Amino acid sequence: MENKERFYKLIRPYGRGATTCDIHLPRRREMSRMETYKVFIGLIILKGYTNVSICPQECACGLDERGRIMVNCSRGGMMDPIPIRDMSLETEVILCYTAVCSSKIPNLQGTSYQRSGMNAQVIHISAPAWNPNSLTIGPIFQQFKRLEELHITDSNIPAIGMHSFWGVQTLQVLDLRRNNLTAMLDHNFRGLANLVELRLDDNRIDSMHSGTFSYLLELKVLSLARNRLSKLAPRLFLMLAKLQQLDLSHNQIQELHPEIFKDVQRLKVFRCRGCEIGRINRQLYSILSELTVLDLGLNHFKYILADEFADLPKLSELYLDGNQLSVILDDTFSEQLHLHTLSLARNRLAKITANAFRHASRIRELDIGHNKLDIVETATLAPIAESLRSLTLDGNNFRLGVLKNIFQVAGKLRHLSLADMGHHEFPVGIFSGLDHLRSLNLSNNNLVNLPSLSLASTPKLVELDLSRNRFQGLDERLMIRLDSLDLIHLSGNPWSCDLCHITPMLHRLNTSKVSSIPVCTWPEDLAGRAVSSLTPNMLSWCSNSILSGGRGDGLAGLSLVRETQLGMFVVFAAAAALILAGAVVVFGIVYSKQHTAYYYTNEEKRRAMLEQSKPKKVSIATIDEITNDPELGILANGT
Repeated sequence: MENKERFYKLIRPYGRGATTCDIHLPRRREMSRMETYKVFIGLIILKGYTNVSICPQECACGLDERGRIMVNCSRGGMMDPIPIRDMSLETEVILCYTAVCSSKIPNLQGTSYQRSGMNAQVIHISAPAWNPNSLTIGPIFQQFKRLEELHITDSNIPAIGMHSFWGVQTLQVLDLRRNNLTAMLDHNFRGLANLVELRLDDNRIDSMHSGTFSYLLELKVLSLARNRLSKLAPRLFLMLAKLQQLDLSHNQIQELHPEIFKDVQRLKVFRCRGCEIGRINRQLYSILSELTVLDLGLNHFKYILADEFADLPKLSELYLDGNQLSVILDDTFSEQLHLHTLSLARNRLAKITANAFRHASRIRELDIGHNKLDIVETATLAPIAESLRSLTLDGNNFRLGVLKNIFQVAGKLRHLSLADMGHHEFPVGIFSGLDHLRSLNLSNNNLVNLPSLSLASTPKLVELDLSRNRFQGLDERLMIRLDSLDLIHLSGNPWSCDLCHITPMLHRLNTSKVSSIPVCTWPEDLAGRAVSSLTPNMLSWCSNSILSGGRGDGLAGLSLVRETQLGMFVVFAAAAALILAGAVVVFGIVYSKQHTAYYYTNEEKRRAMLEQSKPKKVSIATIDEITNDPELGILANGT
């Protein structure tokens, strides 16, 4: 309505019912050039509103980002029949985008605002998971002479039916994802000679015959992910010579026969992720030599040969994550001179040889996370050191010394991920040399503290992930450093909302760009409260989360108040220890005296007993002693 009123104000001099036919050329010459443009734009806006005035009650109608008439039915609960009779069938010409028209008057002289497809139509029917549709489709779309896109998803469609799209020659995109389709036949797609994109993901398709898509001569994108295919029929892709993207992910195919792909040799993107494949016949690579993206993740590959991908010289993205690889050999990627993204995550890698990346000097993104690596030689990363911008090392067994050596080689990194490594600290100087680093992921470690100086060597850092650690609080210096970041992740930590831990965060948390507001874990009366909702007078003294076996294992982020309390605690502990020591001394003295008295009393008794039991000595007198002693003399004479 606002745009309509704006239009009426623009053409008020010519009457409220004026149209383009009422404004004749001589009359327009009497207006200024700017007034002419304003009237022209107003008519366009009004015409756009007229075009979409016919709309089903359960749908919303308007213009999409390309200026095409769009009918969007996404509330769910829709039953047959599809309300196509209530949809506008008129051909409309939209000359400019609403956003442009409402913001400023463009210079129309010498400029054509009519673009390809801007007078076309789009139908989008979907439903939320809790309120799905229940629809069927048949030959009901022929009346839409300029229908370019048809999306019917989450609608329990059981089958496409014969000739459902016969006569809809303008259709370029057909999206039937998340339905109940079980089988595909060639007559399902007759009449779609200009179809460019077909999406059949998340259905129950278990069989397709040879030549199923043979009527789709212009098809470039075909997606069959997450169906129930166990085997691909020979010549399944017959007549799809222009196909560029094929997705067969999460089907139980197990084996890819090269003969099946002879009809799609211009394929550039091939995904067979989670297809339960253990090996691939290398002849397939020679047939698909134009591939730029190859996704074989989540399969059962146990090894790859050194020249495995020699027939794929144009490869730029390669995904081998989620397999069972144990080693990457020398020169494995030597023929991939254009390779810039490589994922080897979640394998069983114990070794990446020194020359594994030789000649692959354009790798920008490397993911070797969640393997069994404890070392990566600097020589291994040297060939890609200049090009490497993103490195993921999550879940490996790298010691801090090994990490520091890696960082010194990969000095051009922009993104670094060190999650799930179990480290208790990242000391000062560990990130030296990473002057260009912009995002750093330290999530799911055992960090209780992070020195602010450890981030001093990353002046361009804009994003930091500290989630799922053991932080109870962050100190003032670290919070000051975090103020300069664009995004901080702090969720999943046992935040202790007391004066000892959380005080520095209260003053700065509301001004920092935190992805999700931290939630208190301790004390119990504040558990579940957002830290940003607290005020200082709501905080108590230090909680006993540590001393009583709480979830936190260490003190982090000491404020002045916390240091004071710790000092008082130390004083009380020292006093208690002194009292205990005095008690021990007194007890020792008393015990010693009692023991001494007991000892001396029994010692006298023992001496008397020894005297009584001591044997008497027999002395032998000499002749002289007998003569001089009268008594002895008598004994000697026998008297």
